[in-house]
Amino acid sequence: MSVENLSNTNGEAEGFYYADGEKIAIVPSSHFVALQSNSPDAAERMSSLSAAGTSANLNGPAGVFDLKEYGLVVLQVANGTAGANFAAPNATAAVLEAFVSNQPDINPGPQVYETLTPEREALIPIGEILVRFKPGISEDAKRELLEGNGLELLKVDYPEPGTYLVGTSREETVKVANRLHESKLVEFAQPNFLHLTPRLSAPASTMIGPYTAVIDQSPVFETTSSAEPAAAPLAPPNDPAFVSQWNLNKIRAPQAWEISRGNPAISVAIIDEGCDMSHEDLNYKLPGYDAYTGDSNPQPNANDAHGTACGGVAAMRSNNARGGAGVAPDCKVMPIRIAQGVGGGFWDTTDAKVADGIRKAVDAPRSADVLSNSYSVGPSTVVTNAFRYAQTNGRGGKGCPMAAAAGNGNILGVIYPARLSPTIPGMLAVSASNEWDQRKSKTSLDGENWWGSNFGPEIDVAAPGVHIYASDIMGGAGYSGGNYVPNFNGTSSATPHVAGLMALILSVDPDLRSWEVEDIIKLTADDLGPGGRDQEFGFGRINCRRALEAASRLWYEISVVPEFIGLGRECFMRMNVRIKTPGINSLRLDSLVATSHNPNWTAEIDRFEYRPTPGGIMAPRSTNDVRLNRILLKANGNQLSWSYRWALAWTYTFWRPSGAAFPLAAGDPLAESEGRQVKADQVRGSGDSQGGTAPQNESAIQTNGTTTNGNGTGTATGDSITVDRQTKSITIVIR
Repeated sequence: MSVENLSNTNGEAEGFYYADGEKIAIVPSSHFVALQSNSPDAAERMSSLSAAGTSANLNGPAGVFDLKEYGLVVLQVANGTAGANFAAPNATAAVLEAFVSNQPDINPGPQVYETLTPEREALIPIGEILVRFKPGISEDAKRELLEGNGLELLKVDYPEPGTYLVGTSREETVKVANRLHESKLVEFAQPNFLHLTPRLSAPASTMIGPYTAVIDQSPVFETTSSAEPAAAPLAPPNDPAFVSQWNLNKIRAPQAWEISRGNPAISVAIIDEGCDMSHEDLNYKLPGYDAYTGDSNPQPNANDAHGTACGGVAAMRSNNARGGAGVAPDCKVMPIRIAQGVGGGFWDTTDAKVADGIRKAVDAPRSADVLSNSYSVGPSTVVTNAFRYAQTNGRGGKGCPMAAAAGNGNILGVIYPARLSPTIPGMLAVSASNEWDQRKSKTSLDGENWWGSNFGPEIDVAAPGVHIYASDIMGGAGYSGGNYVPNFNGTSSATPHVAGLMALILSVDPDLRSWEVEDIIKLTADDLGPGGRDQEFGFGRINCRRALEAASRLWYEISVVPEFIGLGRECFMRMNVRIKTPGINSLRLDSLVATSHNPNWTAEIDRFEYRPTPGGIMAPRSTNDVRLNRILLKANGNQLSWSYRWALAWTYTFWRPSGAAFPLAAGDPLAESEGRQVKADQVRGSGDSQGGTAPQNESAIQTNGTTTNGNGTGTATGDSITVDRQTKSITIVIR
């Protein structure tokens, strides 16, 4: 008797099921066998069997998964990492056959399936089907179809409105689901599979502990500076592990923090196996959600540390003298639990639980802004529907940006749900890179030779995925037996880097639509590998600093210097202002007002106003700009004792791109009603003789501009207007 036949004595194997309107090919698993038993020690007895049945042609000892909720024990007949090639040895089948025949309380279970796609997981029918009827079908017709197929109604509007969860026999699940899907009354039907799948971190015996594998190699970190003038560097965070977080420097997160560390109103949903709700370094947006049990407490099981680590990569707090920092340290984490660990690096979930978790993350009162997805399941209509729901309904209709892991099989082929990225605006499929900007592979220089990042045409961007410092379950549980893990890895760890960047972008401009966030990340990534988009890195490795610059609606540079004029050497100030749009919006400067003030800001001394009727439109991501050079304003005192106080305010109109990756070109005839006018916050600065050289204005730095003290006119690349009161002249240059 073969392994396949052993687990299929009660049903006929099906060759496919339906998902997203397509037939998904499935085959009887040669890696997993399901047995039915309600005996409390069945799994223990199976563990003894697996040890006794290990033979030379197995990759390692068999794994035993005790799925008490379903009355199942699942045996992994060969052990290995995702993407490995397994065999179904006859010796194992013989041991299993002999064992089951002598155990009256253990019986063959449902047929276990696998897909022919990169996912290396078990799809186990558990006697549940998800079905949605077409609009307009009467209740009588629905009831007749369900009863005619011997189905029991279990839940209504689960995991989405209008969908029924119905029960059938485990042996007939796939066959009946297919028959329902092919009915003229039904929009879709699919098995609610139990998914037994490996986590997308890639542990090995060498994973826990200090990293020493390639100490003879010296990573060359990126030092390329931004095309924009840099704001004053922030002091490094006081988190003790920050100095070892190579990943943050590689993606230029500290430079991005000069623009924004994140907004506490922006949250990242970690859709995973839960997060440690008591962690000292994570700030949560509550309530979370546990789709596994249906309540609002997503606390993981003791050793289910995967979600806690992902949350830390995205948003560990900084400057609290603990642990390290996340990509978006001032944003919040929303924990969404969709699965639980079952040992051996595997977890279990169902299609309905995954879809329910995604939808609950988007719906009020949770309303997450970004979704981070470091997991794999087989293709699923309800899961795809949930992602589409997040894209169309999240954030009040602007859509939730989503990051999804490519998989750890080191193969050509991106796992589901990441391979949905070409069809869902705002979703990015993420591959993993290392310190040397290589795609993580089994032969890359990082020393982790047991795994590699999947790749393929769906890949959008890459992010660091090896030796990542992350939060761990507090205390003795989790990965490391401490509060942090020093070497979290996998495309699991790459994905929350991208989710954290998405949160930073929304912190700069919360009105961005999900596909605009996607475009910003792609347009600003650092190209790696062959020129242009490729299958290993997509558009390149993420660059947080460039992304936040591009997310800014308007960028400004201001330089101010004192100037002493006349016989009395009275103090004036000379101001140069540049306005441009580095981001995805078209922009028109409608007005700009510069004023000078007395030392205590109680009176205005002088004023300059610029009010074009109207001004020209600056194209996105171009050298178009407006320069107001050598503005002269009266200040305070004279050369012996002087001070200046200045304020700058402006209004502008901006236009969003008309479609994903299709920004409006300069000169397009844009009607006033199509744009959105904005009155910017006032920017202030000051300088005086007692303080020496006038300091940079921190308010300007915080709003994505720079102020300098000195002649900052630079090289003119756009139109400019020079106003010189001293010579009573106005110079207009049109380029």
